[in-house]
Parts: sequence; C-alpha cells; structure tokens
Amino acid sequence: MKYEIVPRYLTGKSKRRPRIPMPGVRFMVAHDTGNPGSTAAGNVSYYERSRDDDYASAQIFVDDREIIECIPFLTGAPEKAWHVVYNVTTDNEIFGVDSNDCAGGVELCYGGNVDLKEAYKRYVWVLAYACYRFGLNPAKDITGHYILDPKRKVDPKNSLWMLGKTMNDFVNDVVAEYRECTLKLLDEGVRQTVSNTWITPTIDKSNVPDEKGYLMWLDYMLLEGTKTGLDKGVAVTIINTWMKPSYKLKKAAGDDEQANYIHWLADELRDASGLGPDE
Repeated sequence: MKYEIVPRYLTGKSKRRPRIPMPGVRFMVAHDTGNPGSTAAGNVSYYERSRDDDYASAQIFVDDREIIECIPFLTGAPEKAWHVVYNVTTDNEIFGVDSNDCAGGVELCYGGNVDLKEAYKRYVWVLAYACYRFGLNPAKDITGHYILDPKRKVDPKNSLWMLGKTMNDFVNDVVAEYRECTLKLLDEGVRQTVSNTWITPTIDKSNVPDEKGYLMWLDYMLLEGTKTGLDKGVAVTIINTWMKPSYKLKKAAGDDEQANYIHWLADELRDASGLGPDE
C-alpha cells in the first residue's frame, strides 16, 4: 500500500467503541478534527482515555505522519462509530441509510505543527483506498460532515480552506488518486498484436499525409497505454475502426476462435482505458 494504516483500537466495549459490526459500507464521511494542532496519535489517545465518557468517535485519524485506525474499518471487520448524529436526515435522503450504521468516518488533523499538505495527501489516499475496498464510487459516495449536519458542523471545510480547496476540489483529488491507484496498464503483447494486425498495415497503405499522421499518432498513444494508461477516446477509435468489423467478419465466417480472441483483445483495451464492457 502507498501508506501504512496503523491499527490502534480503542478498548471496547465502550461508549466510543460499541463493537457493533457494520452491516455494510455505503459511503464515506469526510471530517476534520476542529482542533488545530492536534495529531492523529493525540486524538486517538484522548479517545482511549475518555472512551467511557462520551459517545463521539470516528474510525480513522490522519495527520502528516500517520494514518491511525482506532475503530476497525480497513484493518479489521468494519465496526460502527458515532461520527454523525442520528437526528439529521440528510444522509438518509442522499444515501438511504444512517452514517453511523453504514459510513466510515475519517478525521483530518491540521494546524499547529501538522504539515497540512502532507496530511492531506494521506487523507485523500485513505479515502480513495476505502472506496476501492468497499466498491464505492469516489465521485458520488463521499460527503462532508457539514453537508449532513449544516446547522452544527463545518468540517472538513476548516482544513480545506487552509489549502485553498473546496469540497469539490477535494472529491476530485480523491477521484484522481483512486484512478492512479487502480490504473491498469495495457499489456505490451496486446499492444503489439493490435498495432501489427491493424494500425501498422493501415499506416503502410495510406498515401494521405494527414491520415498517415493521425494513424501514427494512434499507434503512439497505444504505446503510451503501456506506460500511463490508455486514453478512452483512442481505445474507442481502435475498437470501432478495426476490431468490431474484424470481429463481425470472423463470426460471419464461423471462425469463433478468432472472433473470441479479437473480443478478448478489445476487452483488454477497455480495461486499460476504464471503458465499460459494452463501450
């Protein structure tokens, strides 16, 4: 993993850690501590000392040095934490469930001696990782505490404001991190087969300079797919221009083996570019 997640569980059963299993994880709630200068370790230590004094809790605290999980979520079977009050209804309206029952709570530490830019990197990553672990869409399944409880809460805007970021900026950063961490590069063997079977022969036959230049660009972008991921538009163009017609010809000729192979090659391009199975 890009960063270590340190399990430092609160002693339970207690008010802060009731040890109730989550029935599932439906979304994530972004918080900040609202306590400038406090660290992840400091917050978890405070929670441990006061575990039977108060109910408020969250699964994860993040600062510039550590990601600490004090209630099992990513390092163990997910348990409930009390990070959004039950008497707000926004979570039910948006996601159909209560945050405490079906959402993970992640707290960002900021201010004082905390290097916020470094803490933010870990914050973004752990939310992206949580989305990956639980099959969530980072563009749709992350919300802020202030969105769910606008009359009482402003987090995580306290810390985002210090970075010059909005909630939308933050979600976009998580989406970008998610894509980077889950990126599948195009297999070199697949690239060579696609290039040698369709693109290079078409380049050799072309006598039109603009067309030849465009084809050479497609071939270059296909090579880039083995290094940085395949552009969706390039994948769609290659699939629609050569692979789908070739597939249909092989099927019509009764050559199912070759047709299935072409279909597999096309699926490899789809996977490397993030396209859906029918695109």
